[in-house]
Amino acid sequence: MKISGIICEYNPLHNGHLYHLEQVRQSGAEGIVAVMSGNFVQRGDAAILDKFTRAKLAIQGGVDLVLELPVPYALAPAENFAMGGVAILTALGNVQEISFGSECGDIRFLSQAAQACRVCKTEYADVMDDFLRSGYSYPEVLSQMVAQLYGQETADVLRHPNNTLAIAYLNAIEEMHSPLRPVTIQRKGAGHNSAQPAADGTASATYIRQFFSEGGDCRRMMPSYAWHALRDASLAGHTGSMQNLERLILYKLRTTDPDELRSIAEVGQGLEHRLYKAKRASSLEELLQSIQTKRYPMARLRRILLHILLDIRTADMQQYPPYGRILAFNDKGREILRDSKQKRLLPFSHSLAELAHTSREAGRCAALESQSTDIYQLSRQVIEKGESDFRRRITLSRKNEAEN
Repeated sequence: MKISGIICEYNPLHNGHLYHLEQVRQSGAEGIVAVMSGNFVQRGDAAILDKFTRAKLAIQGGVDLVLELPVPYALAPAENFAMGGVAILTALGNVQEISFGSECGDIRFLSQAAQACRVCKTEYADVMDDFLRSGYSYPEVLSQMVAQLYGQETADVLRHPNNTLAIAYLNAIEEMHSPLRPVTIQRKGAGHNSAQPAADGTASATYIRQFFSEGGDCRRMMPSYAWHALRDASLAGHTGSMQNLERLILYKLRTTDPDELRSIAEVGQGLEHRLYKAKRASSLEELLQSIQTKRYPMARLRRILLHILLDIRTADMQQYPPYGRILAFNDKGREILRDSKQKRLLPFSHSLAELAHTSREAGRCAALESQSTDIYQLSRQVIEKGESDFRRRITLSRKNEAEN
């Protein structure tokens, strides 16, 4: 059985995601495994829908098995985000390829750019550090160095967000000697952070979230089941937003000293002092504006604030994930799981409590996951009960349900 892997967020699931899944099927994939971010996402925000709802929608959209990308990797820079997803797909043992979208659409060109990035980060690490200490942002420094060493055409590949993530996947595969074969599908329609829908009706998740928050009707941009799930969740007060965590974030920052801040993930170059000084802010917006600089993009700052709130440390995202957690599957997904049993490199289970006892590292990761879910519940207008992640049971999605 040919099994293809995808690393995703589906925040929310939209027509562009369906196009990708259709292309994966047309390429001959008999099974699709998705590693999906949980309740917090890479741009530094609470997911608009909870992870179990999004996993169920992914199954309806054509995925057969959904595994969770643990929160330290979901809330991480591209390199660590990619490392976590690639490691879990590899550890399942029977996934042959990884498919991802890109603006470039050419795996050879992406591979050249990935090699250029590796050379800059290893052979010229001291040069990069000098520029970073001078106040330049990491993406800017990397792009300039690649341009000087490999030419502007290669550097231009780094200017597009999906290309950048694709390069991170390729470098993760190289670093861990993963047998996954990389396949890229050219992204069509609206761009990653496009502020407008494309002529073909596709729209970015960024646009859909913003448009929906303003009362817009997104049903043409999403499959009907995903639109109904989003609308119903909103009516019930069950959509997540980092803005609803404002008081918690301000409280946490006001009660954390610089020494503690120094060990928080993505904090570096003296940012802990800037954060400590900014604790006087009276709103999330004021806080972000007071710490934003050319060196620190807004997405990174938003992630850092969530790292502080969730107690995610640098060490938490530097090691490989200690387990694979199952969020949803259908009949084909159950077949994939059965086939993988003798090939797995990590423990896999739907039970977070069970996984927590498999190793010390797994216990730490599971504790962070459970805590992040408890805090995610506070990001909704209607607050649900805490300690739900250890108790949550998944259900098998039947084929007829996925087609409704």
